[in-house]
Amino acid sequence: MTIQNTWGWLVAVYLFLGGLGAGAFVAVAVISLATGERFKSTVRFGAWASAIAIGVGTLCLLIDVGKPLRALVLFRSFVHFGSWMTIGAWLLFGAILFDGLFALFWTEPVLQWVGARWKFPVEQRKAFRVILAVLGIFINLGVAVYTGVLLGAPQFRPFWHTWWLPALFTASALDTGVGLVTGYATLGERSEKAYALRNVLEGCIIVLILIEASVLYLYLSHMLKASPDAVRSAELLTSGALRVPFWLVVVGLGLAVPLIVCVTQLGGLLRKRAAVVVPLIGLVSCLIGGWTLRYLVLSAGLPQMLASPALEQILQGVKFIP
Repeated sequence: MTIQNTWGWLVAVYLFLGGLGAGAFVAVAVISLATGERFKSTVRFGAWASAIAIGVGTLCLLIDVGKPLRALVLFRSFVHFGSWMTIGAWLLFGAILFDGLFALFWTEPVLQWVGARWKFPVEQRKAFRVILAVLGIFINLGVAVYTGVLLGAPQFRPFWHTWWLPALFTASALDTGVGLVTGYATLGERSEKAYALRNVLEGCIIVLILIEASVLYLYLSHMLKASPDAVRSAELLTSGALRVPFWLVVVGLGLAVPLIVCVTQLGGLLRKRAAVVVPLIGLVSCLIGGWTLRYLVLSAGLPQMLASPALEQILQGVKFIP
């Protein structure tokens, strides 16, 4: 059985980076709202990482479409708000804008440069940070959901045309985004309370992995009981040509390994040196698994068969008596 190849690895990169950036922003925005300036380094890293990831991901999508310069006429091109493509385009634009501004307000050299020319934004930076964090959380959650809605819009791909897909990609986005922030907090955060922050983030990752695994199970279970076309796609992942990367990379490397790493970290089972190396292994596994999940879901999105009911009955073994 052939796999879907109309949308290739570049689209998978966009889906992954868009979700990763959205999840990272939600993580650091919540950290900033809950702790103020206690973990400035982690918040600054996550803010810049989110803006860059979503920007690069959007560029990959435009390159795959073949018209990257169309981003320059965004305001004139996307005006039909009954279309998910229009809504998604503005969500991406808003995420890049808000994430970038949020990052700038956490970057001291920028604040010093602005303060020398205009004191009001610097004096009110705490208020601006709160506003950007709150609005940015909603916009970035919208981006995370949209990465699944984009695939689910066409009805002729039954494996994608379900709300289980946006739910899966949103859970994966938060998982990978929090994982990225946790990786930096492990290596780069020098605050006295960094250990407590890592514990909280690792606890969140455990919850998110369990949610993602549950949604993935429900998604595939639903598809295996749906139309014959949806079943063909789901079986590609569970028992067909894509079963090896699915079970080994997505489930094993992307879900099981980070889960084990976080549990051992929280349980204090690692020595000091391993406590740095092992989380990096968990982070890399999480990111590889997140991208592979999207690439395999893309590959398994077979088009709907254009056949008569009689042909489908013949394929199912029904005999016709003349």
